Amino acid sequence: MKKLFFILTIFSTFLLIGCNKNLENEESTQTSAGVNNNIPKETFIYPYTGEISSDNPNLQTAYMSIIENSSFARPQNGLSEADIVYETSAEGGIPRFLALFHKNSPEKIGPVRSVRPYFLTFAKEHALPFGHCGGSSAAISEIKSDSSLMSLNEMFNSKAYFRDTNRKAPHNLYTSSDKLKNLIKEKNFNISTKQFFKYDVNALNTSKEIANNIHIEPNKIYTIDYKFENEKYTKYMDNEVSIDANNNNPVAFTNVIVQKTDIYLNEDGSHLDIDLVGEGTGYLFTNGKKSDITWNKISEYSQTKFYDSKGNEIKLSPGNTIINVIDKEAKISIE
Repeated sequence: MKKLFFILTIFSTFLLIGCNKNLENEESTQTSAGVNNNIPKETFIYPYTGEISSDNPNLQTAYMSIIENSSFARPQNGLSEADIVYETSAEGGIPRFLALFHKNSPEKIGPVRSVRPYFLTFAKEHALPFGHCGGSSAAISEIKSDSSLMSLNEMFNSKAYFRDTNRKAPHNLYTSSDKLKNLIKEKNFNISTKQFFKYDVNALNTSKEIANNIHIEPNKIYTIDYKFENEKYTKYMDNEVSIDANNNNPVAFTNVIVQKTDIYLNEDGSHLDIDLVGEGTGYLFTNGKKSDITWNKISEYSQTKFYDSKGNEIKLSPGNTIINVIDKEAKISIE
């Protein structure tokens, strides 16, 4: 009897060990299947640059801001971190920027200045809030009458702006990403991002038209140069390299668009009007190459479309873009 009991005990022990091994194997298999380090993370595309990221861009707020570009405003803060930058003339031929921010969040943006009606047209295209400090009477009147315009006017929202005591007014007004985002949240603006351009990593690679140096004379008092360096176009203003005071880096763009149109003096004799609704010609520069383009905008709120010589919508290289809106008669040379 004792012998039989001993045999049964040994048999049970082996059976238990076998079960445990099978259980360990099953758990090991389940663990391996449940945590696969080779599975790629979810990727997203930033709508205003076409760049791929593991960060979800839908969780970030997009907005715009007027940035001064007189000689007293340089170096500016935040330009190198913008996704898209518009540049055109204000009164007296002094240039001014409207910068769109989404991918990056600069700690300092400015100097912030007043808005003009044609900058409102750019803002309408994107349906985004925009920072500014006052504006021409025509621009302010339009903001008051058009509820779709999401104005972040410093004159009524001073807590979202600050003065830099190292500069003299009016060239010393600044804001930040956090301040504008908080203000946008307070105002409960309804914002939705949208892809503005099409992108292709091989954009213009097959083009034979080299464009390493671009020289633009929008008027008699201001010159712009772009030099293709390190896969980007470094910006020069009045023969000096443009620097972002936030990081001391040169301001450079992956894509440069030149949009030619009519720019003329307003009836008031001091401000400018710019024809942005209609059609015209221009150039696209990317990857050290040039393409002749046309542009078309059918209404104040529609998106400006850019086309190549075959009538296809242009494709940009993934990255940041500057759009220089200049008069048809402005001088431009390309090498």
